[in-house]
Amino acid sequence: MGEYQALYERRGHLEATDLHRIDSAPERIVSDCPYSGICGGCDFDYVDEEHSALFKNAIVKANIEKSTGRDISDVMMAPLYASSSGYRSRCRIHVSMKDRRIGFLAKRSNELVEVGRCPMLTQRLNDILADPRGLFTRAQSHLFSSGVNRKTGFVELSLFDADDKVLIAGEEGVKTVGPYRFHLGAGVFFQSNAVLLPRLFETVKRNVMGSRVMDLYSGVGTFSTILEGEGLEVVAVERDRQCLSFARRNAPSARFFTDDVALWSKKARGGVDTVIVDPPRTGLGQAAHTIASWSAGRVIYVSCNSATLANDLRAFDGYDIRLVQVIDFYPGTGHEESVVVMDRR
Repeated sequence: MGEYQALYERRGHLEATDLHRIDSAPERIVSDCPYSGICGGCDFDYVDEEHSALFKNAIVKANIEKSTGRDISDVMMAPLYASSSGYRSRCRIHVSMKDRRIGFLAKRSNELVEVGRCPMLTQRLNDILADPRGLFTRAQSHLFSSGVNRKTGFVELSLFDADDKVLIAGEEGVKTVGPYRFHLGAGVFFQSNAVLLPRLFETVKRNVMGSRVMDLYSGVGTFSTILEGEGLEVVAVERDRQCLSFARRNAPSARFFTDDVALWSKKARGGVDTVIVDPPRTGLGQAAHTIASWSAGRVIYVSCNSATLANDLRAFDGYDIRLVQVIDFYPGTGHEESVVVMDRR
């Protein structure tokens, strides 16, 4: 229970600030991170990994049921989760060249929180935070090529803990996840939780049906890669050319198209057995209706935002939800990841 000293209306909901907590729920814990409540990276680090997954499972379920009007209790799988310690292999560091400081942005501001170690990051990423001299050199070079973020005034460097080393900014390398090898770069998107990523691969791969597959918003060809050698006809679409260059190396047997999925879907035709979609947080938007019109036997929707997922599912009114699997890729944060498998009636 708590007292709210200030309320602000934001797009149909209320946000409270200056919260004074009177009592704590039994699930609440005290984070051992010295930057908890200050750094903006973690906003859900006051519950343990199990309860984080359970709460997010309930959020995904509630959003889908409210949007679709369907009771999905019988298709909700138990959420998957793992330790939050040292799980994160990717981050974006902010560098202040004026006073040679590095860190992350503070909660709800563009102030720099100087961080020497993050409990969520892998050991190799923390080694860089502990001795950032190399980062300042890279930031100086990045400053001349890309400048600073206009909102923050800081140089931003993407870091990724790959197989052989930590990739910084434009560097490229390989990340091995189970039996799969992915060519990638520090600046492109790739899931940062290598512990749980194989569970996502298992969920998607075992639910692919038929021989003709579309992999939309394919990124570096993540799902096309895990389908290599399965004798499938895979068509993948990704608008980012850098991602596409990696994808062609990762999944050489797939056919790739450089296009925005919303535009490409209007030009494409049906004749597909399984469609895999992994859109950004904004969801499918109008592309949802076009994809639904293809009448694929199965749609596998990988989502990082259950609000837009739930809205998109209304376009698939000719489908039955067969499975919903929540995977807590980002413990300590409010972000949830889920997979919804739908079959055409």
